[in-house]
Amino acid sequence: MLQKCPQCGAEFPDDEQCHQRFDQCMAMEYENPNTFGAVHHLTVACYMLQHNRYSPDAWIEARKMVAQFLQEGISPAEMIRQNRSRLNSIHRRWSITKGAKLPVFNTIVWTRTIANVRSDNPKVYCADVKLWATSVLTDTELLLRKIGEV
Repeated sequence: MLQKCPQCGAEFPDDEQCHQRFDQCMAMEYENPNTFGAVHHLTVACYMLQHNRYSPDAWIEARKMVAQFLQEGISPAEMIRQNRSRLNSIHRRWSITKGAKLPVFNTIVWTRTIANVRSDNPKVYCADVKLWATSVLTDTELLLRKIGEV
């Protein structure tokens, strides 16, 4: 019987759930940082975005970062350098994960989820994570318009 995730709609056979797949992805990425881990910045952001784990401000920031990674080719190291001061908790007036969550989140229809990410080999895995990240950007366009972020 298929299990359906209430946040992202991912369907898994048997008892598997999104957080279990995410944990498996993290293990592969940490054990193989130069291969599977090459997309770690996308895996974490996409999972957190699709499961509404960020505060509204952090959700918007994370989505912008995913767009910069994919559309501008910014590296994780460059992203950290650019945002270190601005996103430091000393300067930031909002929490990354605490507090209210993004309104109208449940209106998003996700076309790809972590369930679509295959782990056959690093090349397939990285390609699937990039496809997933691209779909997250596309799937959230309408929501950004609704909340006045576009």
